[in-house]
Amino acid sequence: MRLFITIISALLLSMPVALAQDAADYDPYADMVVSDDLSALPEAVRLKHAQLVEATKTGDIESLRAIIEAQDTPPNVSFGRPDDPVAYLREQSADPEGRQMLALLRNLLEMPYAVLGASSDTPNYVWPYLALADIENLTPEQSVDAFRLITPEQLEDMHQFGGWFWWRVYIGQDGEWQAFVAGD
Repeated sequence: MRLFITIISALLLSMPVALAQDAADYDPYADMVVSDDLSALPEAVRLKHAQLVEATKTGDIESLRAIIEAQDTPPNVSFGRPDDPVAYLREQSADPEGRQMLALLRNLLEMPYAVLGASSDTPNYVWPYLALADIENLTPEQSVDAFRLITPEQLEDMHQFGGWFWWRVYIGQDGEWQAFVAGD
């Protein structure tokens, strides 16, 4: 009986290690899919994407507020998490009305997207897909997409940095707008 308890105890103690090891071995970048097919998005993601694109067409940055307030958690717009995401985006805009940020958001959302962790239970949808691409080894087509969004100088800076640090959008599988951020 004592041997049986020892064996069961050893098995139970080793389970968290095995589970943690499996989680540590999971690489969401290896499980990434790139697409421009909006019909392939889950309905909640497709709806949020459409809402955001429609908001950008208004020319009024305040149109984002209703989308933000309809969520349990506001999207992260800065790694400092400002209290008012819309005010922060307006401040970051090249114009006082925030229209440049709306144009930027729309340009990002019109690019192909990446599904990070595509076969996981909680995939994330990221625009542009370039945010997850190997920035140092872009194909000619990817370079053209990058130049639709950034200058050659910005791309060179990202090559030197080793990754995309410009603006990107994240939407969760449940349709929650998770982030609209820049930075590494």
